[in-house]
Amino acid sequence: MEPYEAQSSSPQRSGLITGVIQLVFVVLVIAAALGLSRALKGEVNERAPQIADLKGDAAVSVRLAEPLFVNYAPEVRANGTIQATAEVSVSPQVSGEITFVSPAFRAGAEIQKGEKLFEIDRADYVLAVERAESEIAAAQSDLQQLEAEAAIAVQEWQELYPGREVNELAARIPQIEAAKARVASAIANKRTSELALKRTRVLAPLEARVLASSLDIGQFVAPGQAVGRLGALDSIELAVPVSSDQLSTLAPAIGRAADYVRRGASETARSATIVRVDASLDARTRLSNLYLVPEVSADLRIGDFVDVSIRSDIVDGAFKIPATALSGQAEVWVVEDGELSARTIRVLGEEPDQGLVITAPFDAADGIVALPPLEAEQGQAVSVREQAAIAASLGGQGDAAQ
Repeated sequence: MEPYEAQSSSPQRSGLITGVIQLVFVVLVIAAALGLSRALKGEVNERAPQIADLKGDAAVSVRLAEPLFVNYAPEVRANGTIQATAEVSVSPQVSGEITFVSPAFRAGAEIQKGEKLFEIDRADYVLAVERAESEIAAAQSDLQQLEAEAAIAVQEWQELYPGREVNELAARIPQIEAAKARVASAIANKRTSELALKRTRVLAPLEARVLASSLDIGQFVAPGQAVGRLGALDSIELAVPVSSDQLSTLAPAIGRAADYVRRGASETARSATIVRVDASLDARTRLSNLYLVPEVSADLRIGDFVDVSIRSDIVDGAFKIPATALSGQAEVWVVEDGELSARTIRVLGEEPDQGLVITAPFDAADGIVALPPLEAEQGQAVSVREQAAIAASLGGQGDAAQ
């Protein structure tokens, strides 16, 4: 059995050796491939320009644009709302059941000054006036009786004690003074009752538009209970929030004319005038309100949105520059002595259809960079590739004032 076992193990050893040789060969091939890849990568990196080389002294090529000089009137466009500066809360001064409500005392209706809005049941208040009148009559009767008794007492005193001064108690003077006080109190009570009776009819204090109403016949109301709101027709105005830049563009803003259109309304622009400016900025929005008085306010609805356009004074020698020259919202780059220099500008308006913006005059040095480099730096050396006037792109129409 031993020779047979020896013969059977020989092929197994041979297969194992072959597998090991193949595995070693594969490992060597992979190692060679990795080495070759690293060698090629190193050669490419050595040939490629380094970042330090790119940021060296080599000048960046830029294209300059000469600004077009125009006389331009900046226009501030903003959105606002219609509001009433004088809103009156309607509430009764006496209590009772509602017996009449004017058809005009409904939200959206207009009422005239002195027009009756509603009426409270008057029966109790009429009776109060009648009671006060009875109290007056009774007090006056008591007074007259005391005065008659006092006259008789004075006469008797003079007969009994001629030449002596009449005693106050004998003359009923304290009783007469008390009776006069009762008469005055009754008269005051009547006036109070008459005033309460008058207040059962509530009249419009001014010409206004009804903003809200919550009254119906049969409803019971109490003094001070709010039952509606009125907005004075002569106090309607437009509240328009603007930024500090817009406000500086319009300065001085008070007295400046504006045009507005109600949002969603098919109508021509209407006129309004700026009458007030907020004294401080809103803490949340950092905006301040302009308040405009419209020329006609009869059909304006409180709460409606409006689109407002306000034209400021003409700026002489404003610049028209490509919109692509802007780096951020208020910065451009110019070339000064062969280097980039930043300029902070004030944008007055824009012409998006022509790709232009209008700015206040600024020092353009040797020219404005039409398209700043992505990583422009102050003092970076540049070479001018091309310089073109904006007027050429506009067909020479550079003298028209906007």
